[in-house]
Amino acid sequence: MSNIYGSITELVGNTPIVEFKRLEKALGLKGRIAGKLEYFNPAGSHKDRMAIEIIEAAEARGDISPQNTTLVEFTSGNTGVAMAAFAAAKGYRFNIGIQNGVSIERKKLLEAYQANIVDVPQNLIDNVFNKGISAFEDVLNWMSEGVEGAYPTKQLDNKDNINAHYKYTGPEIWKDTDGEIDIFVGGVGTGGSTHGISKYLKEQNSSIKVVITQPDENDVLNPIVEGTEDGGFHGIHAVHDGTSITPMAPANFNQDLVDEYVTITYAQTLKAIHLLAKYEGIFVGASSGASLAVAIKQAMLEENEGKLIVPLLPDNGERYLSEDLQRVHHDVEDDIEF
Repeated sequence: MSNIYGSITELVGNTPIVEFKRLEKALGLKGRIAGKLEYFNPAGSHKDRMAIEIIEAAEARGDISPQNTTLVEFTSGNTGVAMAAFAAAKGYRFNIGIQNGVSIERKKLLEAYQANIVDVPQNLIDNVFNKGISAFEDVLNWMSEGVEGAYPTKQLDNKDNINAHYKYTGPEIWKDTDGEIDIFVGGVGTGGSTHGISKYLKEQNSSIKVVITQPDENDVLNPIVEGTEDGGFHGIHAVHDGTSITPMAPANFNQDLVDEYVTITYAQTLKAIHLLAKYEGIFVGASSGASLAVAIKQAMLEENEGKLIVPLLPDNGERYLSEDLQRVHHDVEDDIEF
């Protein structure tokens, strides 16, 4: 019997976990780090899981069909790429609004998949950063007006997003580590991956520690933006100030599953990216680098000697070459500590 797949939609998931043994040795780490390489998904990121689950769960409920539906989403990039790829594979129309700070590569990928890029008014985009997550609904409502069969996929407040990781990503990590994972490191974009994975893992072993990557406050308030001489960086959102959830926390996020929040700078993120490429031949994106930097910090602790730390690495660095993510600054990075 042939092993021919019928669609790329069948290729989502079962991404590899790789232990970074040369990196561990070079840094003298006490804990073990094994990264979940989500760029092995067909459209290149962990957002593939959420995108296909949202589409297929809605199809199963009878909410959408290729003949009658236009999928609508407002996104910073990887969700849009995943939605565009699977919309094309399934025959859906897809309207996408793009946030500020999206890399050129991801914009070009959306064009390649022939998604309809909607010109969202700047005042609505600005409101997202002024008012927080709640303003996303305003953008989706504007994008859906007058669109035949509009179906906002609502990535920030969608149980199917969480379910994609509860049903698949979490079980994969548990299975591939033989249940020996001690610490899971994730970030918060839409909140779905951290929620779904953490929920599943803690149901298997409540002692598994969940650590959330947080950007340094200065990087959030003074982001490097696309088009500057310093390159570009689409930052991760801060969702916790030490005492409470901030307005940037998506509805998918569940702080009750989190054991610790660790702040990381963009400089530490870049150093982690460059070290992984140097010692393991793996080039990851900024969100991946931030989670890896947190994993390195955890692996340096005496209390974590011999423990298995698994960071979720959302995508690779090829989508950010135009932002000079690959550029190593030895004169600066050599002095940066985790």
